[in-house]
Formats: sequence, C-alpha cells, structure tokens
Amino acid sequence: MSSKKQQQPDNTRIHDSRMKLHLRLIKIGVVTYHIITLRPGTQVAYSTNYFHETWHIISDMAGAKLLARLLWGLSFQKMPNTVVIIHGEHIKPTPFDADPSDPIALIPACLTHLDATALHTLKHLMPHWGPSHQTIRWQTFGLDQALADDNEGWKCTIRDKVYWKRNKHLQHQEQMCRSGGFICYLAPPDILRLNAFDIYHMNTTHYEMDYTYLADFKGGHPGDGEVQIFRDYQQQLSAAAVARREVTPQIAASTPPDIRRDMIQQHCLTVQGRHRAQHSANRQGAIAKV
Repeated sequence: MSSKKQQQPDNTRIHDSRMKLHLRLIKIGVVTYHIITLRPGTQVAYSTNYFHETWHIISDMAGAKLLARLLWGLSFQKMPNTVVIIHGEHIKPTPFDADPSDPIALIPACLTHLDATALHTLKHLMPHWGPSHQTIRWQTFGLDQALADDNEGWKCTIRDKVYWKRNKHLQHQEQMCRSGGFICYLAPPDILRLNAFDIYHMNTTHYEMDYTYLADFKGGHPGDGEVQIFRDYQQQLSAAAVARREVTPQIAASTPPDIRRDMIQQHCLTVQGRHRAQHSANRQGAIAKV
C-alpha cells in the first residue's frame, strides 16, 4: 500500500464519484461487519451535538458533499452488515462550545442490524482496529446523473415514491438517534438517495448557514436529525477551542453543564470578534505596505 505522503494528493479528491475509502472486517460475536471509513488525511471534518431535541451533524460545504456521496453509495450496497463509520481525525468538537462530539454511524436499513450492544463493542474496539484490510472505490456516478437530471424531476419522482401511503414502512425505517456512543443515521435505499441529493445541494455561498432535516416524516417536528453546515465552520472550530481554553479555568467545578456551555458560547463570540479585528488589522497593514 502507498505511503501516507503518496496518498495525500488523492485524499483531497473528496467530491470524486470514485473516491477511495478504507474497508475493515470487524467481528463482533458471530457477525462480521464490513466497516467503511474515510482514509487518513481526507480534508473534511464533522461535529455532532443534540440541540432543540434534534441530533445534528455539523460541517461545511465540503463535508456536506462528501456526506452525500457516502449516503448515495451506501444506498446501493448489497453486502449484509455494511456500515459507514466517521471517526478519529474527522470528528471535531462542536463549533459552538468545543464540547466533545460522538463518532457517526451511517447504516443501511434492512441490510445491517447494529443494536446498542454491538455499537458499544464496536466503539470500544475502535482504537484497536489497526490498518485497513483494503482500499475500495466508492462508486457514486448515479448521484452525478441525478444532479444533472434535476430539472427532469428526479427528486420529485423519488420523493413521491417515498411518500406513498403504501410505503409508510420505508418512512418508519428512517431513524436518527444516539446509540452505543455513536450518532446513528439509519435509512432504506430510496431515503438514503433522496437525502444524499438534498445534502449535496446545501450551499453557504450566499448565506452563512444551510441545513436539511433527516428522519422528518413524523409531522409536527422538524426531524429527529439535521445536517447543518456553516461557511466559517473551520474558523468556528478554532474560536470555540480558544474560548473553552480561556473560560474553563474560571468556571467552578460545581457549575451545571448547561451553564458551563452557555459561558463558553458567550466567550466564543468575544473570541470571534477578536479574530475578526486581528484579520482586519492584518489586511490594513498589508494594504499600507503596498
């Protein structure tokens, strides 16, 4: 296998319809799971949290496009006990208060069964996974075709199919929850493809933030899950880390967690303002030198 230095340029092609991923075979009890993961050095990151009774996957536009390809490719998998895991260097603390994030499990309904016990075991084994068994190509040509045919009503056709009354069972298979230490998203193929399509279209070019709901068929609630992206996600991560580092020594050990988070979030705004002022000063200095 190529060295990490040789892999690095290829790892930056995160929007590729034939991107490379790692495959591991992990046995839990009598079941062997096919674990798909991102390769080290892939330039993408995600955070997770629970807010307003909704589980969130948080990232930027690059993260959204990669997540869309992961979901699309997963919808066509035929091997039982296949699951996509996002973990390690690709999981960052939240961009609001630098709270730790959980790893993410993307699970194809009817193909893979992972209960809380199996997920807990999988997470416990994670530090001991070792090298991948092989590198695979994740084929997502169909997503490119669906994006190209957008004006021809591809999305409407799939959405209508999913919303048919006789397909209520498909809607009930879609879930987003925390189980065994993972933020889990579980859905059947048509819903995986439908959400992949919507997630790929998320855009922060004209707005600071964009979002799309997951597991939102129940009515009366936006959804059990949500993908949320920010234009300045990376900067928010940095500011939150600084805010947590500066505020934590001033917080009493007995302070409730929700108040602790509020204090860090408030200071995070101060840190962001400080960063903006410094950036503006640097720009002015550069202009003056010219």
